[in-house]
Amino acid sequence: MRSRFRVGFTLIELLVVIAIIAILIGLLLPAVQKVREAANRMKCSNNMKQIALANMNYESANGTFVPGVGKTGCCWGTWMVPILAYMEQDNMFRIYQNFGGNDSTGPRYNGGVNTQVAYTKVTSFLCP
Repeated sequence: MRSRFRVGFTLIELLVVIAIIAILIGLLLPAVQKVREAANRMKCSNNMKQIALANMNYESANGTFVPGVGKTGCCWGTWMVPILAYMEQDNMFRIYQNFGGNDSTGPRYNGGVNTQVAYTKVTSFLCP
């Protein structure tokens, strides 16, 4: 004798399961977004702490705070250049030439070999 009942799912049952899964995913997405935002805030805060620590390490090593610009003006480096060595970017600091100089002593901020340093994005200076 054959059984009258089929083994398997009906279309309605399948659609109900898909709807339940969609609702659960919809509830989960805001939580994931909140976690991402919190991680971005923490990363930005950590970057700011790294900059502050680099400034304090520069002051400890040199006995003075980082100059805002070079001695002769804006075109030969900004405050970011001298603290590179204290932010685990020592190689970039070594590449940079003529911080605080002038046209007769070497290249400007974004000229010559300094172009590589000037156009490199240091993630510690960026907030997500």
